[in-house]
Amino acid sequence: MKKTYLTSIFCTFAFILSHNTFAANDCAYFSKPPVVRLRGTYGKLKYDNTHNTLQLSAIASRNKLREINMFAAGLADISVFWQVKLRTQFYPRKDYECAVAESIDIVFGYRNPVIYISKDLKPDTCLYNVVLRHEQQHQQINLEVLDFYLPTLKKEFIKQASVLKARQILPHEDSKAVTDEMTKIYSEAIRPIIERFQISLQIEQNRLDNFKNYSYEENLCRKH
Repeated sequence: MKKTYLTSIFCTFAFILSHNTFAANDCAYFSKPPVVRLRGTYGKLKYDNTHNTLQLSAIASRNKLREINMFAAGLADISVFWQVKLRTQFYPRKDYECAVAESIDIVFGYRNPVIYISKDLKPDTCLYNVVLRHEQQHQQINLEVLDFYLPTLKKEFIKQASVLKARQILPHEDSKAVTDEMTKIYSEAIRPIIERFQISLQIEQNRLDNFKNYSYEENLCRKH
C-alpha cells in the first residue's frame, strides 16, 4: 500500500511579487542562459513496525489508499521533494542595476521513505514476507522511476530557464526580493513538469496495485 504522490511538494522560497516587469532596456544585453544543475535525492529508507493493522488501515483510509484484504497490513510511505536555489548576478548601470540569473540548482526526488509493516504480523511467516515484499516493490518502483526520468527532467528544466530574462532593479528595490521573485517565476514554470512526473509515477505504482496482482500474491500464502 502506498501513500499518494500528488501531495507534499516542498519548496524553499517565500516571496512577495513585485509590481515591476522586465524592462525593455539595455539589461537585455546581459541576458544569457543560466547554468542548470540537477541533483536527485532518494532519502534513506526506514522500516516501522510500531503500528497494528487497524492503525495502518486508518492511516491509509485517511489518504484514500486503503488496499484490499491482507495488504492493509503494510504501507509504503514517501513524499516527493523539490527545491530550487537561484543565483543572480547584478550589473550596475547609471540609474539602476541589472539582475541576471547565473545558475539554478535543483534538488528533486523523495524524502522520508518508510515501509510500515503491521506488528500483528509474525516475522518470517508467509503473510509477513509477502506484505513486506509488496511494500519493498513500491519503494523500488519509486527509485526506478526517478532514475529513468532524471535526464528528461533536466532537459525540461533547462528549457524552462528561458523565462528568466534580465531584470531591471531600481534604487528602491531590494536585490534579495528580486532574486526571490525570479525564483518564483522559474519555479512556477517547472511545476507542470513535476506534476507530470508525479502522474507517471502513480501510473507505474498502479501496475503493482491491481486485482490481478493482489490475487496472485494472496494465493502465495494460501498454498502454505
